[in-house]
Amino acid sequence: MSNRLRRLFSPRTAPQQTVEKEKSNNEEETREQWDRPIEFLLSLIGSSVGLGNVWRYPYIAFRNGGGAFLIPYFCIYFLVGTPLYFLELSLGQFTSRSTAATFTMSRMFKGVGLATAVNALFVSLYYNVIIAWCLFYLFASMQRRLPWSDCGNWWNTQRCSNADGSSNSTESFLCLNTTQSNNCSTPVFSPEEYFNNYVLRRSDSLEEIGSPIWYLTLCLLLAWIIVALCLVKGIKSSGKVVYFTALFPYAVIIALIVRGATLPGAADGIIFYLKPNWSKVADFNVWVAAASQVFFSLGVAFGPILAYASFNKFKSNYLRDCIIVTVCDCFTSVFAGFAVFSTLGFMAFKTGLPVDKVAQSGPGLAFIVYPQALAMMPGSVFWAIIFFIMLLTLGLDSQFALCDVIISGLLDNFKQLRRYKIFVVIGYCIVGFLLALPMCAPGGIYLFTLLNEYSANISVLVCGFFEFIVIAYIYGFNNFMEDIRMMLNRRPLEPYWFFTWCISGPIIILIVFFSSLIQFQPPKEGNYIYPLYANVIGWLFVCASVIFIPIIMIYELIKAWKVTKNNQNQIPINMPHYLRMLTYASKPQDNWGPARKENQCDRYEALNKKTTVPVQINNSFDPQIDLRTRF
Repeated sequence: MSNRLRRLFSPRTAPQQTVEKEKSNNEEETREQWDRPIEFLLSLIGSSVGLGNVWRYPYIAFRNGGGAFLIPYFCIYFLVGTPLYFLELSLGQFTSRSTAATFTMSRMFKGVGLATAVNALFVSLYYNVIIAWCLFYLFASMQRRLPWSDCGNWWNTQRCSNADGSSNSTESFLCLNTTQSNNCSTPVFSPEEYFNNYVLRRSDSLEEIGSPIWYLTLCLLLAWIIVALCLVKGIKSSGKVVYFTALFPYAVIIALIVRGATLPGAADGIIFYLKPNWSKVADFNVWVAAASQVFFSLGVAFGPILAYASFNKFKSNYLRDCIIVTVCDCFTSVFAGFAVFSTLGFMAFKTGLPVDKVAQSGPGLAFIVYPQALAMMPGSVFWAIIFFIMLLTLGLDSQFALCDVIISGLLDNFKQLRRYKIFVVIGYCIVGFLLALPMCAPGGIYLFTLLNEYSANISVLVCGFFEFIVIAYIYGFNNFMEDIRMMLNRRPLEPYWFFTWCISGPIIILIVFFSSLIQFQPPKEGNYIYPLYANVIGWLFVCASVIFIPIIMIYELIKAWKVTKNNQNQIPINMPHYLRMLTYASKPQDNWGPARKENQCDRYEALNKKTTVPVQINNSFDPQIDLRTRF
C-alpha cells in the first residue's frame, strides 16, 4: 500500500515542489526597471548636476582664465567626460547589475566595481552632512530677520562686522582695506562667525572633536530619514521625487540670475567671471583643473551612473540620454556661474572689497559668502529660503544615487535580501547616520574636510583609469561594441569611442593622476594644519577603496594558476603556463552577459540554454540540472 501511494503521489508532488522552488527563485531574482524613460533621464540629470556645479565650477573658471577656461573645459569634456559617461551607461544597461557586480567581463578586474562602490559609500557619508547643513540654514531662514545678518549676538566676537560691512562693533571698518595699521585686526563678517561659532561650534583642532551638537544631529537624522523615505521603494519612489528635485534648481537659478542682474555691482561680478585670460590656456595646470572638474562634475567612477543604468530597459536609447545629460551638466555649470558672480559683484559693491576677495569655492561659498550676499538683498528672507531649498534638492538627487549604489549592490550580491528591501534601506540609513554622526561634533568639520579631500579624489581617478583599460584592452573594444549593438542595433560613433576609450581617456587620466600626486599638498581647514596621523588616516581612506583591485587580482591569479596547472580549461596547452594563467584570469566569468534571460541572444545564447536531465531518485525526479557553458 505504501509503495502504491508513493508511486501515485510522487510524480505530482515533485514537480509541484519544483514549480514552487522556481517561483521562489524568480521572486528573489526580480529586479526593478524604470517606469518611464523620463524618470531615468531626470535621475541621471539629478545625479550629475549637483552642488559642485554651483559652488565649484564658477570659482575654478574664475581662477583659471575666466571665459578662456571654456576651451580646456570643453576639450576635456569631449575627450574624457562624455566617453566615460557613455561607457558606464552601456555597461550598466547591458549587464542589469549593480556597480559591485558589473565588472565580471574580466575575472581579475572584478575589484574595480567594489572599489567604485566604496567611493560612493564614503561620499554618501559626508554628502548627507552637507544636506544637514542645508536643512539647518533653511529652518534658520524662516524668521523675520536672517540671524547671520548682523553682530550683537552671543556667538559674535570683538572682530565682528555686519554682513554689509556698514559697521563694526569695536573696530573701524577701514581695517578691511588697511595693511599698515598694527592696532587693528581684520574684521570678520557676521555670516562667517555664524557658521563657525554657532552652526558648527568649531573647535580648535581635530583632537578636540567633542560630542555631537544636538541640532545638527537632528538635521542629520532628518536628512537620512528623507533619503530612506525616497529610496524605500527603490526607483519606484525615487523616480517620482526627481520630477521636483531635478527641475526645481533650474527655476531657482533663473530667478537668482534675474534678481542678481538688477542689483548694483552685478555687471562687475559677471565681468570678473567671464573676462578671458588667454595666457591661461597654455598653462598645464589649467588643463589639469579642467579635467578634475569634468571628472567630478559628471560623477563618473563613483557608481551612480552604472547603478541607474542597470535599471534601464535593455533596448533603451541611452545614447540620446548620454548626450542630453552631459550637455545639461556642462551648461548648468556655466549657467550657474552667472547667478553666483552677479551676487558676488553686488556683495563686493556693498562691502568695498574686490570680487576676488569675496569669491570662494566649496562650503564657504554656500554657507558664508552667499548667505552674506542674501542678507544684503531686499526681501532677504524669501531669497534665502529658495536658495537653500535649491541646495537641498541639488544635494538630495546626488545622495539618492550614491546610496542606491550600495543598496543595489547588496541586493544583487545577496538576492535573498530582495524580499527584505525595506529593511536593507532602513539598515543602511541607520548605519550611515551613525558613521556620519562624528561630523556633527565641534571638531567634525576637520573630519569632514579630511574625508572630502582624500576619499573622492585620487581613488576615483584610479577607478576611471581601470574602467577604460578593462573595456579597451582586456575585454576588447570590438567585443564591447558588439554588446552595444545588441542594445542599440548599431555601433554608433565607433571611431570616436575608439579614440577616446583607447587613447585620449586613459592618457589624460594618467596625466591628471600623476600631476595630482606630484602637486599634492596635505589639506588644511582654515589655519589648522592636520597632524601626521590625520593625513595617514586620509590615505587609508584612499586605500580602503583601491585596495580591492590588487587583492581580487591576486586572488583570481592564484585560482587561475590552479586551474591552468591541471589544464581544467580550454586554453591551448602549447602556451607557457604563466600565459595560460593570465589568459584565463583575464577572461569573463561564466555568468558574464545580460542578466535577464530574454536579452541573452547572439553569442550569449549559451547562458540561456538549460538541459533537463531526469534523474530518478526514490521514485521521484530531481529538479532541472543547469548545464551552462561558456561561449
